[in-house]
Amino acid sequence: MDTTATSFSTRSNAKRAAEQMIAKGVAPAVDYGIERRDNGRFEIVWKTALAFAETPGAQANQTCGDHMLGKAEGEGRPNTHPSTDEVEAEIVTAGAAANEAAAPSQPRSLAPALGEPAPIAAQPEPENKWPDATRVMVRTRKSWREAAIVSRLDPGYWRAEYPSGGSGMFKEADIRAYDAERDAKPAMQPGRAKATEPKAPSLSRYAIDPEAIAAGNLPKKAPVVTSAANPHYQKHFDRLFSLAEAGDWDAVRDYEVTGSNSYSKMVARYREDLLALHAASETAQ
Repeated sequence: MDTTATSFSTRSNAKRAAEQMIAKGVAPAVDYGIERRDNGRFEIVWKTALAFAETPGAQANQTCGDHMLGKAEGEGRPNTHPSTDEVEAEIVTAGAAANEAAAPSQPRSLAPALGEPAPIAAQPEPENKWPDATRVMVRTRKSWREAAIVSRLDPGYWRAEYPSGGSGMFKEADIRAYDAERDAKPAMQPGRAKATEPKAPSLSRYAIDPEAIAAGNLPKKAPVVTSAANPHYQKHFDRLFSLAEAGDWDAVRDYEVTGSNSYSKMVARYREDLLALHAASETAQ
């Protein structure tokens, strides 16, 4: 490529033309500078150009060169040297060819456009382990409760709703599959057969044994009051027992019991037991 053009539109084109001339060995010197002209274009200034122009031989050569150039123009012979625009176009073309040769052998259609970011491959969404409406058990603090999945909030969290109402957000570690045998409520599990026999009523220590009442047998002694707060009720039990032992059943029947607390009621119950015992003994005779 001929690089005899004198000026260039950009500084980089002028610099590239000078370096190509040095590489081909046609440059007048290895040192140069780039100067900007008044018209805005850039010119290569070789370091030895001024010294060479000051010598007589250089001036004669310059005059001869100008004479030959004028003669050629007068004779109508065309100038075979490329113009500045042609030189710059050749520089740009050569640079593009070098860049294309250095690029990887990737098909043009597959290579991303300059300045465009490479597309990010979409990551597959993790499989939903607990689909909506799945019956599960969820952990709340230290216990597990039955629930149903309502929705998936993100890859690691689900919202579940309780059968009795209300809902909560749970992570995967706090959700397990529902197992009917393990997670059924106690009311739904088969329990032990309950006894159908009637229970014997509890017997107060201040009452008379029903069997003794049926047989008409009077106990050997009166009940003993063990309450430290109610020792004065002992005299009522003792008095009733003494009347029954003496056979004064009318006095037993007319014995007055006052008060409404529990000990007053137990004294009244003892009196009724004595009268029932007497009635049973009369029937037996």
